Amino acid sequence: PYDDEGTPRAKTYLIKNGILAGLLHSRETAARMGAKPTGNARAVSYEYEPIVRMTNTYIEPGPHSFEELISGIDHGVYAVRAFGGQTVFEQFTFSAAYAYEIEHGEIGEMLKDVVLTGNVFETLRSIEMIGNDLKMFGGAGGCGKEGQFPLPVTDGAPHIRIANVTIGGK
Repeated sequence: PYDDEGTPRAKTYLIKNGILAGLLHSRETAARMGAKPTGNARAVSYEYEPIVRMTNTYIEPGPHSFEELISGIDHGVYAVRAFGGQTVFEQFTFSAAYAYEIEHGEIGEMLKDVVLTGNVFETLRSIEMIGNDLKMFGGAGGCGKEGQFPLPVTDGAPHIRIANVTIGGK
């Protein structure tokens, strides 16, 4: 497949082994940065100019089971799926679709209105373990960059254990 500029799409690692490995590019941004286009120029329709957009964004699975991820957590939160969200520069905020308390390595009571927020890079540095259970999700939303909404996107991740993230809710 090709992007909306006719560039072949290819797998682009943004982060690999904990290190920034690449960026998404259109022909224009690649030329400005002395890089190769990555096939990420997309537009919601022919009425719009293609801009750099994500397509299928996910975290590759790691070696750990879900049970390993929650074991050893004395008090924590198991947040399930993102429900809306925003990024502004390096800061993110999103609501969990639902969440549970973790007490002494066991899933506990359901929690209401859980919101996670923080600095993207600090949060990525706080990942302690990555699960082996990658799931992909798509179709429920889309990318609305520069008013082009809803451009379909797919995202996914295995379960992830993060040491420090700011959580609010009831």
